[in-house]
Amino acid sequence: MGGDLAAGAGPPGKPAVLAKGLERILLLKRVTGARRLDVWPFLVLYALIVAKTFYHASRFEWELFTYHCYGVAGVAVLNILTHLFTHWSIRFRALASTAAIADIDDAECVLVVPVKFNGNTELVPLDRRIVKEGIVETEELSFDFRRQRFVYDPSRHAFEKLRFPDKETFEYYGKASGHGSEAKQLAAFDRYGPNKVDVPLPAFSELMKEHLVAPFFVFQVFCVALWALDEYFYYSAFTLFMLVTFESTVVGQRLRNLKELRGLQTPKQPIFVYRGGKWERMPGDSLLPGDVVSIGRPTSDASGSGCDQVVPADCLLLAGSCIAEEAVLTGESTPQWKSNIGDEAASEAAARTRLSNKAHKHHILFGGTKVLQHSGDKAARIRTPDGGCLAVVLRTGFETAQGRLMRTILFSTERVTANNAEAGLFIAFLLCFALSAAYYVLVHGLEDPSRSRFKLFLNCVMIVTSVIPPELPMELSLAVNASLLALAKKRVFCTEPFRIPFAGKVEVCCFDKTGTLTSDHLLLEGLVGDPEPRPPPAPAATPAGEGAGSSSKGGKRVKFRDEPEELGKPKPANGPDADELADPHLVKDPRRFGARATLVLAACHSLVQVMVQEDGKENEKADKDKDKAEKETAGAKSKDSGSKDSSSKERESEVVGDPLEKAALETTNWSFTGGSTGGGGGGVDVSFSPDKRVRATLLHRFHFSSHLKRMSAVLRVEDDTPGLVGPSPYAYGAPDAAAGSAPTPAPPSGPAATGPQFVVVAKGAPEVLKAFLAHVPSDYDAQYKRYAAEGARVIALAHKHLSPDLDAAAVRALSREAVESELIFVGFAVFQCPLKPESEPALKELSQSAHQLLMITGDAPLTACYAAARVHIVTRPVLVLGHVEEDRGHSGGSAGAKEPGTEPDSAFVWTSPDESVREPFSRAWDDMLKVASEYDLCVSGDALAHAAAVGAADKLIPLCQVFARVSPDQKELVVKTLRAHGAVTLMCGDGTNDVGGLKAAHVGVALLTASEGGKKKKKKSDKDKPMKKGQGTLKMEEWVRANPGKTVPPQMERWAKMLDQMEGAAGGMDADMPMLKPGDASMASPFTAKATSVAPVTDIIKQGRCTLVTTVQMFKILGLTCLSTAYSLSVLYLQGVKLSDTQATVTGMLSAAQFLFISQAKPVEKLGPVRPHPTIFNLYFFGSLLGQFGVHLALLIYFYRMALAAMPETDRLGSESEFKPNLVNTVCYIVQAVVQMMTFAVNYVGHPFNSSLVENRGLYTSLRISAAFLFVVATEVVPDINNAIGMVPIPENIKIQLILLCFAAFVGTWHLERILRGLFPAPIPPAKGYQVYAADVKRLQRAGVIRKKLE
Repeated sequence: MGGDLAAGAGPPGKPAVLAKGLERILLLKRVTGARRLDVWPFLVLYALIVAKTFYHASRFEWELFTYHCYGVAGVAVLNILTHLFTHWSIRFRALASTAAIADIDDAECVLVVPVKFNGNTELVPLDRRIVKEGIVETEELSFDFRRQRFVYDPSRHAFEKLRFPDKETFEYYGKASGHGSEAKQLAAFDRYGPNKVDVPLPAFSELMKEHLVAPFFVFQVFCVALWALDEYFYYSAFTLFMLVTFESTVVGQRLRNLKELRGLQTPKQPIFVYRGGKWERMPGDSLLPGDVVSIGRPTSDASGSGCDQVVPADCLLLAGSCIAEEAVLTGESTPQWKSNIGDEAASEAAARTRLSNKAHKHHILFGGTKVLQHSGDKAARIRTPDGGCLAVVLRTGFETAQGRLMRTILFSTERVTANNAEAGLFIAFLLCFALSAAYYVLVHGLEDPSRSRFKLFLNCVMIVTSVIPPELPMELSLAVNASLLALAKKRVFCTEPFRIPFAGKVEVCCFDKTGTLTSDHLLLEGLVGDPEPRPPPAPAATPAGEGAGSSSKGGKRVKFRDEPEELGKPKPANGPDADELADPHLVKDPRRFGARATLVLAACHSLVQVMVQEDGKENEKADKDKDKAEKETAGAKSKDSGSKDSSSKERESEVVGDPLEKAALETTNWSFTGGSTGGGGGGVDVSFSPDKRVRATLLHRFHFSSHLKRMSAVLRVEDDTPGLVGPSPYAYGAPDAAAGSAPTPAPPSGPAATGPQFVVVAKGAPEVLKAFLAHVPSDYDAQYKRYAAEGARVIALAHKHLSPDLDAAAVRALSREAVESELIFVGFAVFQCPLKPESEPALKELSQSAHQLLMITGDAPLTACYAAARVHIVTRPVLVLGHVEEDRGHSGGSAGAKEPGTEPDSAFVWTSPDESVREPFSRAWDDMLKVASEYDLCVSGDALAHAAAVGAADKLIPLCQVFARVSPDQKELVVKTLRAHGAVTLMCGDGTNDVGGLKAAHVGVALLTASEGGKKKKKKSDKDKPMKKGQGTLKMEEWVRANPGKTVPPQMERWAKMLDQMEGAAGGMDADMPMLKPGDASMASPFTAKATSVAPVTDIIKQGRCTLVTTVQMFKILGLTCLSTAYSLSVLYLQGVKLSDTQATVTGMLSAAQFLFISQAKPVEKLGPVRPHPTIFNLYFFGSLLGQFGVHLALLIYFYRMALAAMPETDRLGSESEFKPNLVNTVCYIVQAVVQMMTFAVNYVGHPFNSSLVENRGLYTSLRISAAFLFVVATEVVPDINNAIGMVPIPENIKIQLILLCFAAFVGTWHLERILRGLFPAPIPPAKGYQVYAADVKRLQRAGVIRKKLE
């Protein structure tokens, strides 16, 4: 990969490319004029052939002159094809129009080759421009590739991405003052360009041109031209109209998709920018990296409406703080705190730290996100004019977080169409037979000097082109569009229709966990390890307002699959419930939680209050209900006047944030107000006990980060409980705390004991917080791992009191290290994330239908493994690969503190959930395969990063079942690695953090909550709407009116039906297409399911198998038809065998109906273990194709010769004679019709993929009608029918043999097809990744390395 190349890589003159996702670049120089490879060879050929043509004309050799004229036409066609190849293949264009060079000084363009599965190769120009830096002018070499600029660095002899000022030190950013002069502004604009993330909407004509030069369309137009030369003018014109109309429909769908993508672009609102020492209000598009800006939620006066401020670029907060919604990036609507860099810039050590996107993302406002609330800092170094937050711009345009997301959607994978390589290879196979037939006609035709040479050559070309039925793309599109309609009825929508057959080939199914397999609604099940639990309260002693807090948890114990509404009715809380008696360590009743543990749960959070926008009468009703409840439960106390104000505020706002923190706050029944600044000043965050007598005011918060896996806060606790003697229990623990806990220091005495107390509350991952405890209980690890192994999400809680001698300013000045030291453990909070009820049945069905199942999640490994075991992903004992220091409780908690690949393999270990098994990690293939053969494997994100850095990920990933604590980039890495190993993959997710995996997979399925509004109304309107004729039918009727008395050609009627069907499919899709919204994973996913569960995945795979089988059988039917057509146009054509217009019409109508009914096949209700063949290149397909063709050919030849022998010599026709009824024509027509009927009946594939032939009522009825019609015609029961379609009486001996042998041929081909299906079934992929390497596993078993009996 280019990203792995070191500086100066590559020989002199051949620069490297240092960028992730690019494999290499080639320097090229343009070749123009006659020197082009697609020009000069043809100029030579034209000159030679024209000279020869004039030479023969001057000698009056007209036959040779004619041949050379044909030669000129042939060279012209070849010249056109060569020119078209420069559009079809970028590499051919580079070969024809450029020359490779070694010296970069001579280069004019660059061929950019991305890594596998990362899009297509592109040819881009190399730009040279003068860049001014002060008074120095330098030449800059660069090229633009997929909206990114790559600049040449002479010192490293490589191209690298344009550097933005986003990795400087905090000291550098703290001194930022914007662009001070106009010269600096112009230089920055020249370097970085405008701040635009635009998706250009091409003109209809531009997209149409792209489709009109596609290979299949060019071939179809060529065929139309041939038919026109053979005097089929009306038919050719109608066919051309059909083709253009079909392509226009496809182009229209592409434009609709692009318009939806453009709708995701957020408008750049005007913003205050500090330039040249003063503030100016400027458009968001004009921002430049290094600009100092003012960002905040606009007021009604300033903007005309209180709308949210959309961040125009990636910005670093210098002063003030914000609450931002990052749904457009993460898919989660949980608002995020954004604090300024004041602490880092003030600390000498931290000031020299360089900014990191991941470690310091709580300081960065990402482009495209929304500012919900903000708090400016009036004491900032540069005061903002509108009270907004002071920020400096880091990145603009497509380098912002939103820009990177748009690039992923636009460029990450190639577009899938019907013109695939498989169809091309199959056509090449059929071409061999067509060339043989054309050669036969040419040789025998030239023997007759009276035959028209033009007609002869035209007939030969038509034989060759007959191997590609012009309706092939439309037939495939018909099957795919029928599947689109079927999926749309199940609320599944597809933006790339030709990916549907991939769903039938899926071997590996990957699932996100939270929100996909499990609910994102967390439940606090209880508290474990609390050193000071309270005694059970008496029923009469229940304080007002506390009952609500425990009612939802007071029933049965929350099981893993329980949904919130299934938790049961509350029971009287007069003591431990049955579950608590069975598990004495678990305290479920929140009123029994220790005071300090309650304080941590209620006040250690990042929840925020945001203003609620008016949503109509439902919100008004909810407010009234809330007011009524408050009046019934609140006491009339003068002390609570402040709380009345807060309750009034609550009616206008809502508390939002992390579902885990919301669940904790709701369970304790505490309330919360504030959340506007994060404790940095300006606003006040206060948490209130249920009786409003205990207040915890936030003084300072150290935010949670995925890198540190912990958070803490400093509080001022005020306890006004009547009769309280001494310090509050929320500040100091009980003196008789449980044994094994840390010794509690003596509480202060005197007047200060009852005053405000300063305390520290902290929470985090148990393995991380362990290192910060003053005393670790002996059963610490055993307790949290027990519940984690049961699928719970376990959070460690800690507490510490601070000296009462400190003041608020001194408390706020404490460093994080000082705050988070010598903490007192106060328990584990056990949260459950219920499994969705549809998840287990759906994945069980997938597991039983020969699919390998994987989980890729950001959750903890033990929690992920438990959930995976419940949904059949993990079926054997499991080992987790993690960092050894994670179990020892080191402060980093993982290897994340060190760069991946810098540690030895011994720093990672395979561990079972109960730690009874520990295996050292080794990157050696035999060692990894041994572990994978005996256990199911789970890999943490840190371990995966290490494996990727040392080059072992390519071997490790296919062996694992669960990937935990992984980042979005790692999700994409897992899917791409599986694809690189040849697996057809499916990825199912629900958020934008899954976008990389969804785009990388063959089949990406995004889950989107369905909107049920207006369904009945839409259904009624659809019912009342009159049926509308399609464009195909209208055009055919117009042709009939223009040609009275003429029979409609069968092909015209067939294509009219196809066009109507596809138009109906497109209309059905447009009517119910879900609207994309920022944050939906559907922005990048080919499939979007309006459902909250994974059940649609099984529907997609069923429909995919149905479509795949239908497509394969269409290939076979078209193949058999083309082989028969090649024989008919060659041998039978030379013998004068022809069909009447009526015969061709009847046959064409039946064929069109049968093709239509095949495409309407429905999938079976249940997935089975038998799989369809993923490709047509297998022994079954070609054995069946050639076997049936042999039977058909033998039948046709036998009866042709029999009829020829029985027919008088005077009835024979020449190849250029008009049609006249005779015995040969009659018998050959019946045999060809029987062969056509047999082809459809024998090759239809029903169970276990589609509905059976009998269940497909349309096809079954059409085949019975065909059989009855042919039987009536062959037996001459109604002679008038035979006369009407141009047939003559058949001798009795031929008639009997015709019926018997045709029936025998049908029975023979039927059994041949079934026998070959049984002998050559589709391969079944293994259930586990290690089983792919069966040869290596057997080798290790023979060597005694693997001793266990394997599956």
